[in-house]
Amino acid sequence: MWSRYLRTREKDGIVAIFHELHPDPVYCSKERWSDLYDNGIANGAEMLINGLKKCKLIINSADDDLREFKMVEANLERKLNQPIILYLMVAQGCNFGCGYCPVPETVNKHGASLLSVEDALAGIELWQKHLKDVYDPTLQYFVIFYGGEPLLNKETIKASLAYLEMKKNVRDLPPNISYMIATNGVLVDEETIAMCKKYKVMMTVGLDGPKEINDVLRVDSDGNGTFDRAVSSIRLLVANKIRTFISASITPFNLDHISECSSFFRDLGVEKFGFNFLKGHMLTKLIGQEGVEDYYRRASRGIIDNARRQGNSGFEYQMEKKQLAFDSGDFYPVDCTCYGNQLVIQPDGQVSNCPFYKSWLGHIKSVSDDFRIWNQPIVREWRKKLPLFHPGEAKAVNGGGCAWSSVDLKGDPAAVDDSSQIFSEEVLNDLIWFRYDRLCAREA
Repeated sequence: MWSRYLRTREKDGIVAIFHELHPDPVYCSKERWSDLYDNGIANGAEMLINGLKKCKLIINSADDDLREFKMVEANLERKLNQPIILYLMVAQGCNFGCGYCPVPETVNKHGASLLSVEDALAGIELWQKHLKDVYDPTLQYFVIFYGGEPLLNKETIKASLAYLEMKKNVRDLPPNISYMIATNGVLVDEETIAMCKKYKVMMTVGLDGPKEINDVLRVDSDGNGTFDRAVSSIRLLVANKIRTFISASITPFNLDHISECSSFFRDLGVEKFGFNFLKGHMLTKLIGQEGVEDYYRRASRGIIDNARRQGNSGFEYQMEKKQLAFDSGDFYPVDCTCYGNQLVIQPDGQVSNCPFYKSWLGHIKSVSDDFRIWNQPIVREWRKKLPLFHPGEAKAVNGGGCAWSSVDLKGDPAAVDDSSQIFSEEVLNDLIWFRYDRLCAREA
């Protein structure tokens, strides 16, 4: 019998047949597929049938589908119960006033604040307890210094890095931990460079494209463009052999140019970059509710076209993670690690599962020793939005999107993140036919 997870795509007389939970397409002609699926016959189709059985598309009973779902669900649960990231939100405040950023509103509501050294070190201790429970030596772990603008609080960053290194040296923390600072770049100086070199810190700098595009919305607190200062910092970091990345927000002003971004960013010498869809009501403020779906679709196509035009999906993070999931069979590449993969220490010392959402899980000094982020009710609730538990043929390459954005836009963290769903649908179609083209090229 046919699996209920069997899905197809058709293009130019060729049908791609795949399993919704773990797509590994089998290709055949439209005529042969019609004969087999509609009539149960297809002369000389033994190889096709064997391929469909191998992909669990031809099964013995409905119980096979149920077992497959439970296995995929258990694997996803194990993946989500691994806190690979510690976010230290060292500054609630910024020297920028970008036209799409939620930080200014957060500051207006909760005030500007800096994470104390004491609270940062307590956060590291709590993360250490998590890792003692579930450490996996095959994974890479990260401590990310975030904000606002984290370089407004270098004291806490430097103290935290020294403490982390001490912990690694006495083997209280594992060796496979990397450090990253996510910054707007303009406060990078010689002190920052020395710190990065000493502790092998990676830097991610925000930049949205060429000057005429970037400076429309990425402005400082006085409304001045920031391109020249950001690029100067990027060049300084690269020249000093600091591993440097770029975070590029997709705005209404670069939407028609993102397919060219790889060339522009590669010329700056960075190691990699990543596109970001705009989140929450700041998106609708910029383009209106009626323009949201068009924005998502054009942005999705631009990201895909950028990867294909450059011939290297690995240079841009969003395409890379979906390409890797598809090629390796390691599906469900979460779009956000708020579903259990990250522990967040807010600037006021509150523990959270999300950098942007004040979930008030307790102050770092008062949470119990047995506190684990994956057991928190909010994490369990937010996991219900993951595509595995909802209709959709692209669920295997859909990481679920941003729950905070769903709260901000729809008032419900479990609501579908349309940006993630649309992007994943477009990417799955591209990956299916990109693989077919590569197979044909090998056989030619």
